[in-house]
Amino acid sequence: MEKSYWEKSCKYSIRKLTVGTASVLLGAVFLATQNVAADGIEVKENQASVSETTVQVNTKVEEPTQEGKENQPSTENQPSTENQTSTELADKEVKPEKETPQIHHQSETNAVVEPSENKESEKPELPMTKQENYQLHYDQPTAPSYDGWEKQALPVGNGEMGAKVFGLIGEERIQYNEKTLWSGGPQPDSTDYNGGNYQDRYKVLAEIRKALEEGNRQKAKQLAERNLVGPNNAQYGRYLSFGDIFMVFNNQKKGLENVTDYHRGLDISEAISTTSYTQDGTNFKRETFSSYPDDVTVTHLSKKGDKTLDFTLWNSLTEDLLANGDYSWEYSNYKQGAVTTDSHGILLKGTVKDNGLQFASYLGIKTDGQVTAQDGYLTVTGASYATLLLSAKTNFAQNPKTNYRKDIDLEKTVKSIVEAAKAKDYETLKHDHIKDYQSLFNRVQLNLGGNKSSQTTKEALHTYNPEKGQKLEELFFQYGRYLLISSSRDRTDALPANLQGVWNAVDNPPWNSDYHLNVNLQMNYWPAYMNNLAETAKPMVNYIDDMRYYGRIAAKEYAGIESKEGQENGWLVHTQATPFGWTTPGWNYYWGWSPAANAWMMQNVYDYYKFTKDETYLKEKIYPMLKETAKFWNSFLHYDKASDRWVSSPSYSPEHGTITIGNTFDQSLVWQLFHDYMEAANHLNVDQDLVTEVKAKFDKLKPLHINQDGRIKEWYEEDSPQFTNEGIENHHRHVSHLVGLFPGTLFGKDQPEYLEAARATLNHRGDGGTGWSKANKINLWARLLDGNRAHRLLAEQLKSSTLENLWDTHAPFQIDGNFGATSGMAEMLLQSHTGYIAPLPALPDAWKDGQVSGLVARGNFEVSMKWKEKNLEKLSFISNVGGDLVVDYPNIEASLVKVNGKEVQASRIKDNRIQLATQRGDVITFENFPGRITRLTAQRKDSTTAELNFNAVEGATHYVIHRESRDENSQTSTVREFTTNQTRFIDRSIDSSHAYTYTVQAILGDRSTPISDTASISAFNELMDDRDSRIQYGAAFGDWSDSELFGGTEKYADISNGNYSDKDATATIPFNGPGIEIYGLKSSQLGLAEVTIDGKSVGELDFYTVGATEKGVLIGRYTNLSSGPHLMTITVKREHKGRGSERSKISLDYFKVFPGQGETVEKIDDRDSRIQYGSAFKDWTDAELYASTEKYADINADDSLAPEATARIPFSGTGIRIYGLKTSALGKALVTLDGKEMPSLDFYTAGATEKGALIGEFTNLADGDHVLTLKVDPDSPDGRKKISLDSFDILKAPSVSLNTPSLEPIKVEDKTVTLTLPTGNWDAVAVTFPGVTDPLLLRKVDENHLVTSGEQTVLSIKDNKVQIDIPETTERKTGNPIEAYAILGETRSSTIVTVFPKGETAPIEDPVVTSKGDEPAPVVTIPEYTDPIGTAGEQDAPIMDIPEYTEPIGTAGEQEAPVVDIPEYTKPIGTAGEQAAPIVDIPEYTGPIGTAGEQAAPTVDIPEYTKPIGTASDQAAPIVDIPEYTGPIGTASDQAAPIVDIPEYTGPIGTASDQAAPIVDIPEYTGPIGTASDQAAPIISLPEFKLKVLKDQTTGVQVISGANELGEASYLEIQKVDKQELLGKKYDAYDIQLKNENGQLIQAKGAVLVRLPISGTVQEFYRFSSEKDLKAQDFTIRDGMLEFLTIDLTTYAIVYKTETEVQQPSSSQIEEASPLANKNQLNGENSTNDKQLPATGGEASPLLFMASLSLALAAAFLLKGKKE
Repeated sequence: MEKSYWEKSCKYSIRKLTVGTASVLLGAVFLATQNVAADGIEVKENQASVSETTVQVNTKVEEPTQEGKENQPSTENQPSTENQTSTELADKEVKPEKETPQIHHQSETNAVVEPSENKESEKPELPMTKQENYQLHYDQPTAPSYDGWEKQALPVGNGEMGAKVFGLIGEERIQYNEKTLWSGGPQPDSTDYNGGNYQDRYKVLAEIRKALEEGNRQKAKQLAERNLVGPNNAQYGRYLSFGDIFMVFNNQKKGLENVTDYHRGLDISEAISTTSYTQDGTNFKRETFSSYPDDVTVTHLSKKGDKTLDFTLWNSLTEDLLANGDYSWEYSNYKQGAVTTDSHGILLKGTVKDNGLQFASYLGIKTDGQVTAQDGYLTVTGASYATLLLSAKTNFAQNPKTNYRKDIDLEKTVKSIVEAAKAKDYETLKHDHIKDYQSLFNRVQLNLGGNKSSQTTKEALHTYNPEKGQKLEELFFQYGRYLLISSSRDRTDALPANLQGVWNAVDNPPWNSDYHLNVNLQMNYWPAYMNNLAETAKPMVNYIDDMRYYGRIAAKEYAGIESKEGQENGWLVHTQATPFGWTTPGWNYYWGWSPAANAWMMQNVYDYYKFTKDETYLKEKIYPMLKETAKFWNSFLHYDKASDRWVSSPSYSPEHGTITIGNTFDQSLVWQLFHDYMEAANHLNVDQDLVTEVKAKFDKLKPLHINQDGRIKEWYEEDSPQFTNEGIENHHRHVSHLVGLFPGTLFGKDQPEYLEAARATLNHRGDGGTGWSKANKINLWARLLDGNRAHRLLAEQLKSSTLENLWDTHAPFQIDGNFGATSGMAEMLLQSHTGYIAPLPALPDAWKDGQVSGLVARGNFEVSMKWKEKNLEKLSFISNVGGDLVVDYPNIEASLVKVNGKEVQASRIKDNRIQLATQRGDVITFENFPGRITRLTAQRKDSTTAELNFNAVEGATHYVIHRESRDENSQTSTVREFTTNQTRFIDRSIDSSHAYTYTVQAILGDRSTPISDTASISAFNELMDDRDSRIQYGAAFGDWSDSELFGGTEKYADISNGNYSDKDATATIPFNGPGIEIYGLKSSQLGLAEVTIDGKSVGELDFYTVGATEKGVLIGRYTNLSSGPHLMTITVKREHKGRGSERSKISLDYFKVFPGQGETVEKIDDRDSRIQYGSAFKDWTDAELYASTEKYADINADDSLAPEATARIPFSGTGIRIYGLKTSALGKALVTLDGKEMPSLDFYTAGATEKGALIGEFTNLADGDHVLTLKVDPDSPDGRKKISLDSFDILKAPSVSLNTPSLEPIKVEDKTVTLTLPTGNWDAVAVTFPGVTDPLLLRKVDENHLVTSGEQTVLSIKDNKVQIDIPETTERKTGNPIEAYAILGETRSSTIVTVFPKGETAPIEDPVVTSKGDEPAPVVTIPEYTDPIGTAGEQDAPIMDIPEYTEPIGTAGEQEAPVVDIPEYTKPIGTAGEQAAPIVDIPEYTGPIGTAGEQAAPTVDIPEYTKPIGTASDQAAPIVDIPEYTGPIGTASDQAAPIVDIPEYTGPIGTASDQAAPIVDIPEYTGPIGTASDQAAPIISLPEFKLKVLKDQTTGVQVISGANELGEASYLEIQKVDKQELLGKKYDAYDIQLKNENGQLIQAKGAVLVRLPISGTVQEFYRFSSEKDLKAQDFTIRDGMLEFLTIDLTTYAIVYKTETEVQQPSSSQIEEASPLANKNQLNGENSTNDKQLPATGGEASPLLFMASLSLALAAAFLLKGKKE
């Protein structure tokens, strides 16, 4: 072969692979039919019983029987080991290698003995789940560039070697690495290498410390900058790329357009990358994996079809370099090598130029084709398969005493490794690889719910929804474990994973791909222990151990602490390190000085022991490292008298600042080091003298302090006036001062004050940052027990810091973010850092149901959990080494505990915490966890309304909602409780200017459950940006843009220079509401402003701060104003206080207006996600616009594009305002509103351009959902066929405030219940009793009396409470609720309850004898009558035999009894027919009750009767035989149902039959009511409310209201479609009309109650209006029917939850079916006028479902409109 070809092939780079790239990009398509899913399959649990505590596991696996069949597909006919259960493995045996405590694995398929990795031979058996099949898969090849390598190519690795597979078509590139290939460090024969440490730098320490103590920070800074640094030279080195395997397939065409069925994937369940496609009828497949047991990277090529495998193959150095920020291929300056070939393979040998490190790789080939060796490459022809085997090595040794070299024949080594692998057939290599890999990977199984998807991984990432993306989250979790296994395995001279794990394509990678020790290397190993991968941490432990060699030199030169052989007094390392003991500080003090890095690394090291409890490893390996590190800090700490602390001085918060004494980062890490050291020394009972010294300093470290803003201090001095804020950023990516929270154990939930301060710290820091920063915050929020916030950070990382191949990006790629995210997800599921194990400590709502097995807690307890609705159902542990098991979980003491299947009693330590002793191999299970509220959300709907949703708790009789409100000053204002039996609760009684927190507690009969976590809502407000068009600014104000500000903008005014008037320096802000908050910037260069509201001075605003600049912070608040329009002015003050560099300058960002109870405005930007734009709309940015953006559409070039120049703006409210640009180049927009054409909008102006101008508005709309469309008018003048949109104002209707009543607790024997009436406005209160069909409706008569529905009983109000008789027919079963709710117009409050407790029904009391005849009149306070009023004369009170109806009132004959619920009436109660509502004639007495004329009020001693009132003389009380009606009220036998025939008596009430009204001998009293003698009885005219019930017998639909409200309505006409399926959901639909006896359509005259049958668990209920709009409607489920109130009847749809969505109902929700339920209903039969709709496909998005439902309803009821 010619030399030129060799040169070309050696330089073949990532960019070189551009042949066919254009066609690949042009022809790219998404293949949606791939069978391999990015997400997993259903996890099933094997029900293996626990019969023994240990089983024997055999490591011997049968070899494949089909030898030599290399061309077979990789997994065909191959027995799989991954699905073997513990039971299947129990029959196998193995002899243990060594009796050392190791982690056991519930889900491990086969134990395998590996180099340097000891495995336990015994492992207990537990029920386990099958491992999910996790895959990354794509339908396009990787781009042939560095960008493609970084973002798309798929990684494989065996810990030492790594490779990236491109998955190309017609060619292939596999770029590979070997982790020890580094430049820098010592030469092989160096004698003067010292880890880069300068000499004698410790001598300046005393001077720096003194300067800091004296407050001379500038001097200390200068000394540190000059002395506490290291060199920046070639010895620092960098991680180098190694080589590339290139293949060009000579008989295949390149490009995606030339193939079908393209698939590129990575199966992380088997650690195999696959590329496959079909071309010209032949399917080609390539599989690549990196085998740990055989130490080779394997690529297997196969085909199915007529074409053969014909390809050219070569192996060359990777030479891609980073040049001026652009990756390109150039000649390598770091490596030199040569290639030799023969028919067996390709050998690449070379050296690193600057350090002489030797390297070699050998690529062997095994094929049935013809192999020809050329000069530097091989050709293969006629093959049906080919297997490529790669080995790569260097002569690096992890031994500083040999200059990190070993004597090895590299060529012989790599060839022998490949030859040994070639001796095995491909299926054996693959089997052994999978077996080894799965012995680690399969240990942890996770199921977070969610649905599988056929999307590619790229699509799944781009469409990720945090609420539904649990399968992607599972994949991301397991991918972190895959990457750790692939980049860190224990073998001789193994290095830990670096900044890029093991993968690198260039010789100058970011940050040299080194070992950063100020968070990054630590984060790489955070997931190792808890995720059951302790073995992977061994390279890290060994690396730190060897680092001490040159670390002692660093301690001598920079700390003055000297060691000698046998007397190791300390070691030191800083921010960055390499494989060559580089322990010097960085070359810049501000990021390079980090002495506590050694302490932090020791946390990772000591955790190995905490999780494994390997006593030998602790004693021989870990303790010597801990001791030497503790000795260093025992010597290095400096006593600071001012603070009475032992401090690290000088200290610097990593990469943030500033130089101080004893910052929180250093102090926390030293605290942790001393804590762990003392624990280990005391455990081993050694070195007690050193322990005593360390303890004395430990007690005075004082690492944690809370600043004046309630946050954890980052610097001890930060509240002092002398503190400088140089370089400090509020949103810095590092959160170094919280290392004590995570990964440390400095504080936890038992120190709530520090937890709250840490929460404030994280809120202040914000959720932004790099990928690894977000991952760090996931762990921190998990430790704060806030699962939802941790999940939000996980979502942010996935959405904005994750590449297509799921690698984390800083940017650029940095692997620690992957590891940090996996660690954080594990921390959300399990914590054990505070001396006890906490299952599910930070479970987010998105993971409400799930299971996990195989996680490991400290103490070497392997944990499995299954949960539902965020509450544990089952918890199990394997005790791998024995010891005390301490578990902390709500109500854990109430669970059933078993050890090895036998029930035991655990010791209770405190509430929710138990302890029990275990032996090695014990299986401990916890079951029967009581339910509790685990998921609570609160959402403010408007100024007066909040909606609460929480999970149902099985067996709960009711729920107690606790509400705390906080006023505008964050002071607790009021506390209130609501008792309800609903899991969706609407609180309509909140204040717009208050913030609220809610908790809920489920009550199970007489037993309470733990209180839920809090859910909060903030004060209701409208946000006004500084650029709002309503605000007027003086001439001194200028504009500034900053992406960190609200809307990306600010307005500032600086009058320090220039001649400005007060008017020039004034901003005028109009607003409407009772309060306003001002937000802006605070900095050391800003000053003061004066404020007026409505012309009155209200004080000053201070924009100055001594610390770092704070953006978007609250500057001032003004509240308690009247609810209405106000005008605020803010004027820059010329005078200021002379603080630092303060000036006459202010900066405004935005305003928060509290709009009160009236109409509100929602401001939305043109980029709002609800708006849908046609393709003709484009984006534009302008700092002067709202949120700095606009959307414009220009069709001047082609007006046929008008349909694509349409914007669709859906909104909910009473109106909309449109803002945009007005210029001479703009035209008109055609407008529709709810489908109707409206006047066009004109964007034209002849004058200057107007930005943010009001283009038009549409107001006075019906409150509800609307759709506005704007389309460029194609008939606009030429050159003006263009519009520009900026923002919109959505006008909201005034909200309805309705308070909730309450019911006091009752006893079983109580005959009355106390109802506390709601405050504020209300029309009525409805009360329902269990077992009583008719609700009781209460309306006010006056301020002191209520009247009830039905019997028209008058009740007295006392202290806003009334006593209500409990009907005798009430079912007083334990847990049965009495319910109540308030009504105002068409609005009702949520139901509140009181429930019957345990106990026996009280006996019936003896009747009370009433007074008769001429006995003296007793004193009467008008009683709360519970019996009929109105007997007269000598007649005895009639006994009303109104039965205790056990069936609904109002049926006739065999008619089905309607269930009657009193509607939310909007008309007066008591009218009948067309009769006007009578005014109750109880006079408003101004004198004593009952007096007349000038007569003095006598004292009357009539008792408070419990019998009917009004009998006199000896007359017997008549018996009124009102029958137990089975038909409508008033009928008998077969009589037609009349409209209520009880007349409105004008005579005394109480007559019966045809009897004349008795003459009443009680006179019309001139004294108090109740006197006798000759006085006449007063006539009390209480009207009767006449109830009317209409029911459709076929469908069971009921409409209930007053006779007046229903008017002439005679029957219901119902059209129904039921049991329909639409996009995976089921629904029923009804069209309801009122008809009179002539069949004419009529409308109700007031509110009616509608009751609809249901056939499942209701998810949503929609109203379909005549305008074909679909709107959600409030509803209640009662007695198995859906109820709602309305004033006009239309079409309705009930949407049911799917089986996966239905939750287990509580017992309080399970109500008995009506005994008269229609048999056809129960059997699910359809009525004769039912219409069937065709079923459609699977479940879709909510928006798609609603749109489809609208179309379905319109189609189903189309005939209705035609008939009308």
